[in-house]
Amino acid sequence: MKPIAASSRLLLALLLVGAPLAGCSRESAPDDDAAFYQSNAATLTPGVQPVRVGEGGPAFRACASVGQVVNLSPAGERYLAVRSAPFAEADEVGRLDDGAKMYLCSRSLDQRWQGVVVPPADAPTSDCGVTASLAGPRAYAGPCKSGWVLSGFVQPAAG
Repeated sequence: MKPIAASSRLLLALLLVGAPLAGCSRESAPDDDAAFYQSNAATLTPGVQPVRVGEGGPAFRACASVGQVVNLSPAGERYLAVRSAPFAEADEVGRLDDGAKMYLCSRSLDQRWQGVVVPPADAPTSDCGVTASLAGPRAYAGPCKSGWVLSGFVQPAAG
């Protein structure tokens, strides 16, 4: 083999190996990522996830138990936010004070959130239509407010 042909092949091999790697270089465009992410930014929202009632089946009440708000801190949390979905980013649909009563109807898959139905303040003994049994599970449709609260601020209560 001629020395010129061997060196040409070596040079060609180096160029072929180096060419794709040159595309990975970050030195030529340091601000490209920031510009890309700013121009393609999308605000993700969790949407609405209705509270499900009747998950225990027809032999049980639509909402299995009653609970109350606990563990609020005057220096921190002054109220418990009721959200439209089991995510901190979900819209706030209501606020509950310490000791407020609610019906515990479902849980999120990770158990961090409780799906609750909240009687109105002017009728705290209202059953909100969740103390009777249902033929099968379904999304709660009223008449009371419903939503999701963090489980760490809910204690099951008698009643």
